[in-house]
Amino acid sequence: MEVQSKSGFVKIIGLILIIFFLGGGLFILSSKDFERNKPVVKTSLNPSWNLNGDFFIYLKDDTGIKDHKVSYEIDSKKHFLLAKMASLSECSFVNQEVENGICLAIEKPNISTKDIQSLNLIVEVTDKSKWNFFSGNKTLENIPILIDTKKPQLAVVSNSYRITQGGSALVIFRAEDENLDKIRISNGENEFIPQPFYKQGYYISLLAWPKNNPTFNAKIYASDTAGNVSIASINFFAVKKEYKKTTISLTDSFIDGKISSLVEEIGERTLTSFVDKVSIFKYINEDIRSYSEKYIMQAATNFPLEKIEDFQIYAFSPLKNAAVMASFGDHRTFVYQGEVVSYSHHMGLDLASVKQAPIISSNQGEVVLDAFVGINGNTLVLYHGLGLSSIYAHLTKPLVGIGDRVERGAIIGNTGSTGLSLGDHLHFGVLVQGHEVWVAEWMDSKWIENNITKVIAEAKGIINNL
Repeated sequence: MEVQSKSGFVKIIGLILIIFFLGGGLFILSSKDFERNKPVVKTSLNPSWNLNGDFFIYLKDDTGIKDHKVSYEIDSKKHFLLAKMASLSECSFVNQEVENGICLAIEKPNISTKDIQSLNLIVEVTDKSKWNFFSGNKTLENIPILIDTKKPQLAVVSNSYRITQGGSALVIFRAEDENLDKIRISNGENEFIPQPFYKQGYYISLLAWPKNNPTFNAKIYASDTAGNVSIASINFFAVKKEYKKTTISLTDSFIDGKISSLVEEIGERTLTSFVDKVSIFKYINEDIRSYSEKYIMQAATNFPLEKIEDFQIYAFSPLKNAAVMASFGDHRTFVYQGEVVSYSHHMGLDLASVKQAPIISSNQGEVVLDAFVGINGNTLVLYHGLGLSSIYAHLTKPLVGIGDRVERGAIIGNTGSTGLSLGDHLHFGVLVQGHEVWVAEWMDSKWIENNITKVIAEAKGIINNL
């Protein structure tokens, strides 16, 4: 009996141990702490380095990174490099919206660029997993890197002679590099993205000098994947311009009428949520105006960077027999009961003829915005190519919609008084990569010929002779 009892006890203990080990095994296999995925190492496609600054690599693991080492070998001797944490924005080759890892900045090696044309970076990474007897999962990655110290070739081919404050200009240039990465144009405050032009290695861009920018300093920046940067100045003759200044007295009837009804139409806030009449006006003139400008700018900057073979644009004339009611660039100061309460800049041209007059598209284009937009009311934005758009606001009713292709001479809508408007009229504007510019230039066929058409023709002639 005693032997049987001991035998039964041993079986129970054995069963318990089996259950324990099976349960432990299942726990290990299913536990996140024992995950078996190796760390991921990422770099830019076809990585290159100019050895003037840091080189960036991206590390990611489900359980986190426990240790990492970066080295390279020369003459069979391993040299370790310092790797420090960097902002995720530095690892621009990674989609940061879906990735969640760390970016490392690798210090440059102490070697002469004359002695080396490529470098094999050795990256060793261990994660925090308890797999492999608590030692973690390991990744060993060899990253061949091209050593590139040559800057991109950058040269202006042709450009508009002058640019006026508030106005536009055109530039065509050459940018070449085997590892060309980014090209941008700056006016000193704002950036513009060029498009490929005519033949390989050439680019074209309109750029603006926004009315509220006090200075203008145009430069082209070209960088390659190794971090080499070339800068070329664009020698425009920059002309400052004074715009009209107007003082407008606000009345209670205006705020209680048009302004209050627009607040209710927008529906974002109730009239009772404002402390006084001035705050109602400031909400429309400042908050809703800012929202409207950003909304329109977003629509006007979302354009394809397609190759430009040629660009034909006609002088804009959207309303027949129209009178100018308000000009571009007007700086308005609003006064209520003798005190200055708000400001605004009128960044278009107000035209009026008869009520609900037909609005004509002077150039072919695509409708990229058809919406009620704050102070602008019913608004259309047409994209004409080369980063150039036109805006038509306060419409009674648009006759085209988003995605429609509009031909030159087509009627696209009728004037009205929707939004912040005291009477039936058209607010017309022109935008260069989302920046509102001096409308008068784009309504002048001679200006277009001298600053757009002839510049493109000259550039083509130069390129063909090279």
